[in-house]
Amino acid sequence: MITRDSFSVEEWAGIVSAPAAVGALVVTADPSGPMGLIGEFRAMTDSLKAYVEAHAGEGSLMAAMKEYINTQPSQEEQDQLQQWAEGQQEQMKANKPKTPEELHQRIREIVGVAIATLQEKGATEEDLTTFRAMMVSVAEAVANASKEGGFLGFGGTLVSKKEESILAEIRQELAG
Repeated sequence: MITRDSFSVEEWAGIVSAPAAVGALVVTADPSGPMGLIGEFRAMTDSLKAYVEAHAGEGSLMAAMKEYINTQPSQEEQDQLQQWAEGQQEQMKANKPKTPEELHQRIREIVGVAIATLQEKGATEEDLTTFRAMMVSVAEAVANASKEGGFLGFGGTLVSKKEESILAEIRQELAG
């Protein structure tokens, strides 16, 4: 059975950040204006929380994620998370993707490490399926968060061709 205590702080941070990485991939597929970006990032966090709440009874992983979302981390955990985030930031600066393909590969690696960590720690197939579905749900929410190609909120399309393309890729890769 998976719990927060099944993982180091760094492992857990990698797991809970994977859905955001997938959401960020959609954001970068067809960047919106400032208001659209705010909506897309809000959709990322809101959809993650909503998915976890709705599926918390479906397995120990979602239950652990719900507990994590609803619990204030200890000062020690906060310090470790801050250190992890700074390390990730330094790593991204040192290995900044130069092309969309490099960014896609980097996010594949983030997701792959998260899934491998879950498997190593004994996640069930149900947990893994739900985790993959959560990442797809976050990606879809981000894509639907703002119109692309409009002007001052007029015109444009809700999901652009570039976003549709990246969503199809995400769905295929996370199909399990």
